Amino acid sequence: MVKDVRKQGLKAWKYLNDIDKDDVLEALGLEKRTSPWLSALGTIGIFALGCLVGAGIGVAFAPKSGEDFRTALGEKMRRKAEELNVGEEYVSKRSQMPVT
Repeated sequence: MVKDVRKQGLKAWKYLNDIDKDDVLEALGLEKRTSPWLSALGTIGIFALGCLVGAGIGVAFAPKSGEDFRTALGEKMRRKAEELNVGEEYVSKRSQMPVT
């Protein structure tokens, strides 16, 4: 009889060790377990929303239009290339290529 009580006690102890906080909360109806997929989709959704908000703010506060910005950037790059003498080899090779 003592051995039976001991076996039952060990079974109960193992069962109680396997119970975690989520099991207790679910049994009480306070919290449901979420799947990893739902958590990942929520994270991706928040990231996408942040991207959209950032793009909207960037467009709203942009100092120049896209075409003006590209033109100014191209001019700056050409000036810097001329200062550093970069691209002379490329220009000379390009001028030697036959035009089709």
